[in-house]
Amino acid sequence: MFRRGKFSFLTSKDDRIKIINERINLTERHLMEMCSAFSMLTRKMAKYRDAHDELAKHIKNYADEEEINESLCNGLKSFTNALTITGDYMDINVKRLELKIVNELAHFEQLCKSTRDNLRLAVIARDKEVLSQRQMLELKSKFAANNTAADSELFKTKLEVQRTNKDIDEIISGFEQRKLRDVKQVLSDFILIAMKQHTKALEVLSASYYDVCNIDERDDFLQFQKLMKSKEEPAVSRKSSLKKGLRSQSMDSLDHNHLSPLKRQQKLSKSTKNLTGAGIPRAGKQEQSEEDDSELDEEDDDEEEEEESEQSAEEEDEEEEASGSVSDDEGEQGMPHENVFGAKARNKESASSTATPLKPVVRQPVKHPFKAVAATHVRLQKQFHVPHN
Repeated sequence: MFRRGKFSFLTSKDDRIKIINERINLTERHLMEMCSAFSMLTRKMAKYRDAHDELAKHIKNYADEEEINESLCNGLKSFTNALTITGDYMDINVKRLELKIVNELAHFEQLCKSTRDNLRLAVIARDKEVLSQRQMLELKSKFAANNTAADSELFKTKLEVQRTNKDIDEIISGFEQRKLRDVKQVLSDFILIAMKQHTKALEVLSASYYDVCNIDERDDFLQFQKLMKSKEEPAVSRKSSLKKGLRSQSMDSLDHNHLSPLKRQQKLSKSTKNLTGAGIPRAGKQEQSEEDDSELDEEDDDEEEEEESEQSAEEEDEEEEASGSVSDDEGEQGMPHENVFGAKARNKESASSTATPLKPVVRQPVKHPFKAVAATHVRLQKQFHVPHN
């Protein structure tokens, strides 16, 4: 009976070791799969955080360059701030996942390995004590006379077997308790990390949603229309200013070309008036013009004598020029000539008809002195053979 009971006890212990080994293998396999999945999730969240930051950067550039739509610019800036803050929360979330989830799950691989090793050593020690206990029982059955020493050895082996069984139970219970506690802690940490992130993100996104809803579409569109009108007005004003400038220039030219007779008479100089009186005879002033002509003739004679004394070496050239001028004068007697002052010289037929009074002829102002201009006029009259009446 005792032998059967002992064998049944060993069989039950072996079944329990088998079960715990299966539990260790199961826990190790699934927790390692969870660890790899959480690490992949962490990497994905890090990439998502980077994409979030890139999106915030592009929206910020658009908000900085937008100058017309003011409310849209403010909404974009608020949304950019929200994306930046949520990106920071994602960064914190990634770091927390790496520290509290991935690292804790990675420790289970070492835990399962150490538990398996400790369990194997405990089972080996127990089997050794069980084997020694079996030997003591065999010795006691063979030597029934001396049972005191065998009983003491058998008692010791029983104690060792109980101790090893207790160690095995502690290893099994310790592994199971730690597994449950750590898995619970990992899952609760993941939930708390996600809740913190989403709570903070919800606060930020709620404020950003309020700012985006405050974008005034009508006001921004009116600002755009106002800008387009302001761009069109300078072109119209530029055209009108050009038209006004051309019109003012044309009016000035018309005013300059069409001066009244009174204004033109005011612009005539004193020398021009005397020349008009000397070159063109008027009624009631013939005697005065004759006296002026005599004076001018005397001055002209003096000038001619000086010229002859200076140009004694060029007499031949002067004769040729004189002959050429005479031929030109004969050819030009039939047509009117213009003198220096713009007054046409009259031929013999027109000179005979100067008895009637003539209308005053308007001439351009002359800047030369009176005597020099008068002498030139008399010399031209002699060349053109204009008689004085």
